[in-house]
Amino acid sequence: MPAPKSGLPAPSPSRGRTCGPFVSAWLADLEYGWTELTEGARSVSLHSDQVLFHQGQAAETVYVVEEGRIRLSSFSLDGRERHLMILGERGLVGDCGWPDSDIYAVTALASSQARLRAIDMRRFAQALTDHPLLAQQHRELSSRRLRILLQQLELQGHKTAGRRICHHLLGLMHAYGSVTAEGVRIGIGFTQQQMGNICGLSRVSVAYALSRLERQQVIVRQRRHWLVLKPGQLEREASGLKSDP
Repeated sequence: MPAPKSGLPAPSPSRGRTCGPFVSAWLADLEYGWTELTEGARSVSLHSDQVLFHQGQAAETVYVVEEGRIRLSSFSLDGRERHLMILGERGLVGDCGWPDSDIYAVTALASSQARLRAIDMRRFAQALTDHPLLAQQHRELSSRRLRILLQQLELQGHKTAGRRICHHLLGLMHAYGSVTAEGVRIGIGFTQQQMGNICGLSRVSVAYALSRLERQQVIVRQRRHWLVLKPGQLEREASGLKSDP
């Protein structure tokens, strides 16, 4: 791997892994293999915004994402939705309450057209017992999801709108960034609505914050992706420190 441009962080050695205090709420293009689970499993197709399962529903099935993205959300007692994370290819959903609970702890719905494999919960549990590598992968994925949840609690409880967005941009940059001559290119695309969902903000608030960062030449859009021109300034923005003049 070539040395990164001076002042720019090297991309994460494994896509989707966390780096320092910045955690990507998008878990996409994961390196896991679930062949022992998916072989012969039923295929499920979803259209964008279609619900896969509801929080509180009986948990009978675990799903492996083969294509597209699945958003996990939780609902408060008064019905307010909190977006938690987005899982892409080779992500696992439906196991968040397992083995302590027999109901789904979150709601899962498609953020795009998606295709998944459905695995009976009993088969899933037996496979983790029979295949130590699967169990190891599951523990690692569970740890990464826990870090995302802890970050979401911190960001939505204490950070301003702009700082939340900067923090998520940094998480994406460290997890999916590739160094170019101009800056660090975030390797996965997202819409303003998707960023708003994960930040707990309106699309208008996200558009305003991204436009301000573009005017400051901290980031620039390249078609469906973003290029981070000044990672150091983006970190200062996320920390609430004064930006460079």
